[in-house]
Amino acid sequence: MAGHDSGVGDGEGDTSAAFAPRPPLGARLRPPVGGYSVSLGLMEEVSRGLREIPPLPQALFRITKELDAGGSSAASVAAILGREPVLAASLLRIANSAAFGLNREIVTVSEGVAYLGFAATKALIMRLQVGSIFPPASGGGYDPEKLWAHSIAAAQAAEELARRAGGADPHLALTAGLLHDIGKIALNSQFPGAARRLWETSADPDESILAREQRVFGADHAAIGAELASNWKLPAELVEMIRLHHLPGGQPMTLSSEARRALLCVFVANQLVKYHHVYCDGMEIDQIPPQVTAELGLPPQMEGLVDDGMRQTIVRAVTLTAGANSGSPRAAA
Repeated sequence: MAGHDSGVGDGEGDTSAAFAPRPPLGARLRPPVGGYSVSLGLMEEVSRGLREIPPLPQALFRITKELDAGGSSAASVAAILGREPVLAASLLRIANSAAFGLNREIVTVSEGVAYLGFAATKALIMRLQVGSIFPPASGGGYDPEKLWAHSIAAAQAAEELARRAGGADPHLALTAGLLHDIGKIALNSQFPGAARRLWETSADPDESILAREQRVFGADHAAIGAELASNWKLPAELVEMIRLHHLPGGQPMTLSSEARRALLCVFVANQLVKYHHVYCDGMEIDQIPPQVTAELGLPPQMEGLVDDGMRQTIVRAVTLTAGANSGSPRAAA
């Protein structure tokens, strides 16, 4: 759908019925995200810092390719994981932590993959592999552990929404959901001093976090994450989904219909997870325009979007991430 305006619902028709229940304690609603801007001078330094981040491990591509393959099985995924003993051991530990209360221990990687499911396995493998390449943050910016918990929950919620909506690639929705906030992880690790400025007590309380990121870094985390994804040579549609995951108004969307629907699922999942997991002070929740849920054919209200199955998906994802963090050599970052 080349040239389609990404600002779904932005100034288009009546948005008074936008999905906007009361935000949880510690969070606030954000006005519709306006235009997309980049300050080239500030971004030069950020771009240099992003180029210092190592490429993604090749093992990640091998494992996720098998997880996404139509004829794959827990055994075939375990066979590839067997070539990465540290990763396999981490997955086994997380699976046993999640399976606390079972009358037996999970002792093989294939059992662990089968117990966790492909979606959770993929999200956890990506979290462990992507997280391992970033140097520890010195604190004061985003909490990396809570941010990863949010990202894994958003990824699995986005995959579930894509399955419910149809016409969207669930694998793409999961991957984009996991990486949508990778720009925050990058800012934390590469520019910890500047990241701390996002929460200065002198900051204008009416200034959104996105606007604050643009002021401090020259662009918000969505644009910065997209540049990092481009440096990693990830598929162009995935890069574009990261850049547009807040659906900023007035931006052309050069995405296929399937990728566009996956992006909308990521946008909705991102907000749903925030209602259940506040990961930073003043966390901002975007209102979901009714046009978005209507386009996806999903219920417009919280009760319809977050049923027992979705709630369990979110809670389990956050719990699994606690296990992933506890075993990471950089968990204390």
